Amino acid sequence: MIEIIFDKELDKEVYLDFADLSVAGADFGARIRRDHPGISPENHVSYINGFYDANRLIFERSADELRGKLDETQSDFFSAVGKVFGTDYSSMKFTGALSIFDCNPRYPEKNLFQVYYQRDSLGKMEVTYHETLHFMFFQFCSEQCADIVDNRDPNSGVYWELSELFNVIVLNQPAFRRILEHEEQLFYPNLTDKLLTLREIWEVSDGDVRKFTLEAFKKLEAEG
Repeated sequence: MIEIIFDKELDKEVYLDFADLSVAGADFGARIRRDHPGISPENHVSYINGFYDANRLIFERSADELRGKLDETQSDFFSAVGKVFGTDYSSMKFTGALSIFDCNPRYPEKNLFQVYYQRDSLGKMEVTYHETLHFMFFQFCSEQCADIVDNRDPNSGVYWELSELFNVIVLNQPAFRRILEHEEQLFYPNLTDKLLTLREIWEVSDGDVRKFTLEAFKKLEAEG
């Protein structure tokens, strides 16, 4: 189940975390400054409170638009994911919080993620399924690859890289392309070469996620 909410308090945390952050070629701070040139560490609380108050109806329309797309496609998405992992994760609860910032972070410990409210309906749906796929991948790894992922942080290092690359590979499979209606792009330019390598591992793994994960970890760690 995927729930869509608003959480301006989370946006206040996200601003402080992402205002000067750049990761693997993706400059989150620049995205924030592009959309909100008047925000600063000193005024971010009042700025975000005022922005939410002034744009409440726009937020609600954006949320309703996303909920409508999820109602149309969610069953097909979870069915396709179940075939990838060989496990039905559709009973898991996921929460997407609309955000005024185009950062779209995820919080695996809560199965919580953000979606930029100004994306179009397909864009918001793509972020939603991208993030929920992350959480199901982490769940699979905790169940089937605990010997490899125990004590690893899914938001940093090789585990983080693998989760992003896995998503691009899987979401470009035909069943997901039909749902998303476009090609899934790699968001982090600095991971491009590693994506090419992991595509080859996926092909020889013949869809076996555990086999792919074990080989991918070895390759990514060897490359540093």
